[in-house]
Amino acid sequence: MMRIELENGHRPTLGQLVERIAGASVLLALSIYFMVGGLDLGLGNPFRPGTGAFPFFSGLVLLALAAAILFQDLQCTGITDRPDWVSFGAIVCALSVFALVTDRFGLLPATFLTVLTASAPDRSLPWWGKVLLGLFMAVLGYVLFIEALGLPFKAFRGG
Repeated sequence: MMRIELENGHRPTLGQLVERIAGASVLLALSIYFMVGGLDLGLGNPFRPGTGAFPFFSGLVLLALAAAILFQDLQCTGITDRPDWVSFGAIVCALSVFALVTDRFGLLPATFLTVLTASAPDRSLPWWGKVLLGLFMAVLGYVLFIEALGLPFKAFRGG
């Protein structure tokens, strides 16, 4: 059984423990949600991936990352920085934007808006840099997922 102690030998309070594992727990729940959604859409086969392959395997990668973060947070014995909840919220919103916009407007607008949403709290990148990054990622997504892999996404769709 793992026993969590701070550097001074004291056990953390419930609030400190919840604060340490909250972010990883939310990521873990999101990964399971995406994996179940991907399974519902269908994975296809290795030669012709289905529409659920990308969300499923993205959720699988997110699951591994969330588990690593959770393990690291539980192993940490020192005082940690407070989580950046604004950036975390931007990432959660970006995932929601992608899920809501893709079916209605297509892959390119969804990718562009996702990048803008995720990068909104970042003060080190100017607004035009965020726009260029969004355009680059949208074009890269088109080339990779539609042209190279032949996934059944529409680049643009009418609203």
